[in-house]
Amino acid sequence: MSGAKNQFVRTETVGHVVVVTIDRPPVNAISQALGEELASTFEELAGRGDVYVVVLTGGDRFFSAGVDIKELNQENANHPAQAVPRNQRFESICRGISNLRAPVIAAVNGYALGGGCMLPVYCDIRVAAEDASFGLPEINLGGVPGFGMQRLSRLIGQGKTKLMVLTGDPIDGRQAYGIGLVDVLAGSGQALPVALDLAQRIASKPPLSVQACKQAISLGSELPIERAQAIDLLFVEKVAGTEDRAESLLAFLEKRPPRLVGR
Repeated sequence: MSGAKNQFVRTETVGHVVVVTIDRPPVNAISQALGEELASTFEELAGRGDVYVVVLTGGDRFFSAGVDIKELNQENANHPAQAVPRNQRFESICRGISNLRAPVIAAVNGYALGGGCMLPVYCDIRVAAEDASFGLPEINLGGVPGFGMQRLSRLIGQGKTKLMVLTGDPIDGRQAYGIGLVDVLAGSGQALPVALDLAQRIASKPPLSVQACKQAISLGSELPIERAQAIDLLFVEKVAGTEDRAESLLAFLEKRPPRLVGR
């Protein structure tokens, strides 16, 4: 697994669940090297048929403090000729996370700031500790969030997005849950175990159906409702003839757990 050779991204496989951990002390700042490791990790996961759910997490105090400002200054990356390509690279990394066939659950403890706040936005489900801290402080540094604003706006609405972006003020996990940025609220420091429990529950379902549901919802979210409903039917047809569909129906009638094979 890629985690064996990476310096800043660790991976652990538990059954059909893979935990991806950002590990760049002291604050998990996103350097170019960390970004490349995240990209390669999710590229590898995309090629594995045994991965049913992924959990993306960070440290107890910092999920991620965002883009590495020291590296940014050293590279003169705020120059117009470099700022756009750099942010395009990070957005591409995030799209690699969101485009994974398996659902990705973010488990957020501690601070998730700037790009570290946007990473969970590209995940399918967000679990956060009640005392986690989400913030977009780019405005305080004379900048603009380089990726994720449009996706965040579709998630929590324009007003709440503008409030976070224009003030730069952080919100805690409970506030984030209240505006829909967080889907599942956990106790202090408990985001990862709660996310793992959720991941195992999802991983116990027929994987092709899970993947189909994720794709249908993601693809349909930007379409008019009539076209989106047609996508639902497309995926209904796609899973109708699978072995797991037949086995699940038979198991229901026979009042026993299904023996799923992922086909």
